[in-house]
Amino acid sequence: MKKFKTKDQIKIAAQLLFAERGIDGVSVREIVKAAGQKNMASLHYYFHSKEELARELLMDAGKLIEDQRTLLLDALEAEGGPATPTEILEIFIKCAVISNDDPRALSNVRLFVMAVQKSPSLVLETIGDTETSAYFRCLAHLRAFMTDFDEDVRERRLALLQQFVFSTLSSRERALSEQNHEVALWEGDEMLNELVISSWGLLFANPVL
Repeated sequence: MKKFKTKDQIKIAAQLLFAERGIDGVSVREIVKAAGQKNMASLHYYFHSKEELARELLMDAGKLIEDQRTLLLDALEAEGGPATPTEILEIFIKCAVISNDDPRALSNVRLFVMAVQKSPSLVLETIGDTETSAYFRCLAHLRAFMTDFDEDVRERRLALLQQFVFSTLSSRERALSEQNHEVALWEGDEMLNELVISSWGLLFANPVL
């Protein structure tokens, strides 16, 4: 089993707690205890404060996803793509799911979702809101495939897409982390493929009158 340095043990423990209860809902004492540390000053030694620890976790989580999205999106654009919105949805959705051998695998999306809900200003200050990011480039590509829709409809659907995708991925992480009765539903790639298909439908379905 891989051994982690004290700083990484604190980060792993804090991320899981923040993902479950939000940044404000977790104390320094709880983080240090969950990390298996006896010295209560250890968190302050490495991070100075709980807020700085949260910022570092958000930066790490965002970079992990953004780097993978950028790599795949750059390659797709270099080949003249995307040819279909599904190609973009695959990148947008599946890059948010990280490798199972990473200790953050079942808390990365939940960390963001909880932070956005409880501490939105912290997320904006930490991550920023740059149009050049792979995240916003994906949304720009999807807009380009939605020119048949009125602008208001298009923007509402893109807003719903983001809520739908990250709420669903958050539910996936929770089910897998808790090993509850829904585990079998979420294991493997099938549900992620269904999420891509459902997201396509959310964006492009025509109303039945």
